[in-house]
Amino acid sequence: MTGAARVYNRAAMHDALEAPPPNASLRAPQLATLQGPRPSMRELFSFMSEAELRFRTLRMRIVDRRFGAAGENSETSEVWLRHPGRAKVIQWRGAGGAGRDFDVWLGDGERVRTYDARNHVVTDRTLPPRPVGSTRDDLPGFARVHVPVTPLPPESLANTFIHPHGFAHNVLASGVVRELGTTTLANGREALILRCDHPRISHVLTDRPDHWLELGVDRQTGVLLLLAEHIGGRITRHAEVTALAFDETLGDEIFTIHVSADATTIY
Repeated sequence: MTGAARVYNRAAMHDALEAPPPNASLRAPQLATLQGPRPSMRELFSFMSEAELRFRTLRMRIVDRRFGAAGENSETSEVWLRHPGRAKVIQWRGAGGAGRDFDVWLGDGERVRTYDARNHVVTDRTLPPRPVGSTRDDLPGFARVHVPVTPLPPESLANTFIHPHGFAHNVLASGVVRELGTTTLANGREALILRCDHPRISHVLTDRPDHWLELGVDRQTGVLLLLAEHIGGRITRHAEVTALAFDETLGDEIFTIHVSADATTIY
């Protein structure tokens, strides 16, 4: 890792987190690339907010390892995305990313279909509506709901890594962020490394002054490549992108779920 640490203050960060307008899919990103070896805070977080506008298709694998009193738990997420609207996410629990303990999430921009392999259950429903007026382009950036070009499972690592605007606005902006330098992640991609001390979170057990996050931001696109949680000197979670590809051809056959006829559809 290279570079000296640089502190980002919260007020300036909030100013930088302007949400892209609701018709983001119809435009090119305002920042095509980061300027210079050490971008300003405003530029970096604006760049992250527009991450998904810098590619047409994406394949990503995320390995998420969590460490607690019961030992280590692992989950692997495989993501396929094609703008606009088409996405498939498979989450395997357990080391190796295999077995029958997995979930599938499939979206086409209007409907979401899921499959729970462990319980052999299928769901099929429309995307939930957003609050009326929450996406108006005359609202200030901090108050406007961010509308992604291609929705992903809410509260998932795939959503956090590919749509980092919400994570930056709701988590990073609540802590003290420092740029630590650069490194290589995801098989040689250049990443900016950030540290966020004591961010606001909803988990009471880790709402501690010695809780901090380590992040890796892809310098070319703005997607996250690394999210590691620490309490003091102990790591409690390490999620990292281990495979990543942009703008490959992803056919319609990828965005399907093959389920046997005896699966239970609950809604």
